[in-house]
Amino acid sequence: MSFSDSLNPLDGFQHKHPSDVLEACEIIKQSAANLDAIVPSGSGSKMNIGYAPSRKGVVLGTKNLNKVIDYPARDMTITVQAGILIKDLKEMLGKENQRLPIDDPYPASSSLGGLLATNTSGPRRFGWGTLRDYVIGISILNDEGVETKAGGRVVKNVAGYDFCKLHTGALGTLGVISQVTLKVRPKPEASSFVLLTLNLANVESVLDRIHNTKTRPVAVELLNKTALQHPLFKHLAVTSDYGIFIGFEHSTEAVKWQTETLANELADVPNSKLELINVPSDSALWQALGEFQAARISGCPLTFKANIPSAKVASWCALATDTIPGVLLQAHAGSGIVFGHIPEGVSRQVAFNSIDMLLQKAVRYQGNLVLPYCLPEWKADFPVWGQTRPDVKVMRKVKESLDPKALFNPGRFVDRI
Repeated sequence: MSFSDSLNPLDGFQHKHPSDVLEACEIIKQSAANLDAIVPSGSGSKMNIGYAPSRKGVVLGTKNLNKVIDYPARDMTITVQAGILIKDLKEMLGKENQRLPIDDPYPASSSLGGLLATNTSGPRRFGWGTLRDYVIGISILNDEGVETKAGGRVVKNVAGYDFCKLHTGALGTLGVISQVTLKVRPKPEASSFVLLTLNLANVESVLDRIHNTKTRPVAVELLNKTALQHPLFKHLAVTSDYGIFIGFEHSTEAVKWQTETLANELADVPNSKLELINVPSDSALWQALGEFQAARISGCPLTFKANIPSAKVASWCALATDTIPGVLLQAHAGSGIVFGHIPEGVSRQVAFNSIDMLLQKAVRYQGNLVLPYCLPEWKADFPVWGQTRPDVKVMRKVKESLDPKALFNPGRFVDRI
């Protein structure tokens, strides 16, 4: 579901799609003069995230800012405009047998700018990191309609304040991302999954064993029984309480050794079943695991995302399953990230009470819980950005310094920044 599906908070906004950076800067200058809000938008695939803007203004589309500026493949960097679609970026890198190892739930429609603004990541974050690890240069259109730059196009020349990390995950509240330079990686020679299906009683001990394995997985995904019945995974015919997908990417020899080694390490898990998933099935599984965390499940009123210590993932998932019957869970277990889709039919009050309890549990674990998707009519009462953190004052100071007129996405981010 997108903003256009119900209670569209962008009704009354002007939609503008500049053909180049200079035109985008002029739009910002005009909006600043009128104190109009500016809502940056690439493909619109992530506009559900956060609150509605606190005032009307302009939706500044970046779909035309999609050019490749520089691609010295030998240097393993690429500089592109932020409106480029992820599928086009992947296609271009693939021609040189390279890739950006970041999972995107909407690869066919997402823009790079949207991926950066939300710091989206997926199963591969355990082994390959997040976008913050790959952005070495960035250009931003500021509140004065001027393009500013930080970082560079060569890895060893990156110095100074790290504005790349500052804007990654800022939800477009500090300016409009116009251009990005990324480090890229070679495509792995081979990939494979070990799928272990097992009962709830053994999940925690098995995750501990995987964390201490001799192997080096790049993904450790835990899905509960309800999630495994989703069409993306139903063909696997899992009937156990949970399934753990352990993904490997490396040379053919290394992947073969690692899958065999891990299979031997887990061979004695009681009441379990172990399966190897190799080419070509593994490719579809990578995509399914990347999509599921943001899947728009029919009737689902909200999706939550918790960050907790990886050692607490099993117990926290058990609590979530007991608290919300029918909840569909996916955990990036190695990274301590848990996504949950609340099923159709759960009342607003039950959902609120359940989310509040799970949030408090996450906070006790020194984590938090946010709502990447929530019915628009529920957002006013639900903790969309979880519990306010002590550093919110610093965030406000940064916002006031870089966007003193509160032009960019006003009211959408943490604590209504």
